[in-house]
Amino acid sequence: MRYRPLVLVSTFGLSACSSLLGGDDAEKRFAGFYILESVDGTALPAPVAPQQGCPRTVRKVATFSLNAAGPDVRAMYDWEIRIDADCQPVPAGVFQGANDVGNWNSQSTNLSLTSIVGQGAYTASVEENAGSPPAIIFSYLGNTYRFRRMDDPTGVVFVKVFDQFGQPVEGVVLHFTFRYGLEGGGTIGPALEFGTSGPVGECTILMTPPSGYEVPASQPNPFTVTVVEGAIDVQATLTKL
Repeated sequence: MRYRPLVLVSTFGLSACSSLLGGDDAEKRFAGFYILESVDGTALPAPVAPQQGCPRTVRKVATFSLNAAGPDVRAMYDWEIRIDADCQPVPAGVFQGANDVGNWNSQSTNLSLTSIVGQGAYTASVEENAGSPPAIIFSYLGNTYRFRRMDDPTGVVFVKVFDQFGQPVEGVVLHFTFRYGLEGGGTIGPALEFGTSGPVGECTILMTPPSGYEVPASQPNPFTVTVVEGAIDVQATLTKL
């Protein structure tokens, strides 16, 4: 594959295009990629209870993925929550997020989740409303999180970086911030380009040059592109020292 599908900061690389081979009807109906909309009924950014005198806020978009079972694969889930501690220094023991991955199955609109990384078994529920994508609601350590499935169209962004002599540059680290605050990224390797997918709309790309290069004044960093369905090719410039 020429590009990396929708890479998000999570335990697994996630894709909105989960395999739907096999599995029961509920698995196929609920499978997909979900993004956090609210915490305890409050849209992001959402404050949560302070710990040890440290205020905390959920600002970054958390993710929840449900993959349906395939012929040789069990149905899997993967989620991540991140909480900003709004104090410095952060006291030891202040909860700043978690992630989990495991197997899941459904009974009506109830999900049974069984961790494969030691977090035990627990449940979540699926909310279905006509005309809207499904939502997952689950509670964790006293807070209730609501995730909406992202059914938006996606596109692919390919990035190449050249020096002032027109030579391609390897080793550039790229960080992408897509619509809804979804994040991804990677490093330009021997293929001399890096590609990733995300929802259509505005995308901001931040470059970190490898040793021996710098960002020239003429090159915005970060810079913004518009993701469309299909693929776009983007070029950026670094100065070789």
